[in-house]
Amino acid sequence: MSEGFKNSLHLRLGGDDYRLRPTFQAIMDMEERLGGLLGLAVRAAEGDFGLKEMTVIIWACMEERLAFDKVGTLILAQGLTEVSPVVRALLTLCLTGAQESPER
Repeated sequence: MSEGFKNSLHLRLGGDDYRLRPTFQAIMDMEERLGGLLGLAVRAAEGDFGLKEMTVIIWACMEERLAFDKVGTLILAQGLTEVSPVVRALLTLCLTGAQESPER
């Protein structure tokens, strides 16, 4: 994981780099599939989230979205413990008022 553009993260999955941004649409997609973000963030902080939650959060925040099941397969291959810090960081951006910024 590395930070790049303001309010975005990069994640390497399956040998490719993906830019993740918690946009308004991404947050709406997360809430539609998983419920409220506050409860999800509390569970994530306690380590109580799994592959489904990780897949939804990463998929929703992908600047160029892959198929949902492909994202889950890539996360599983990468390892949940390696991907979970990125998920926590994305949730933090969502909860701290991440603002979309223009491209550099």
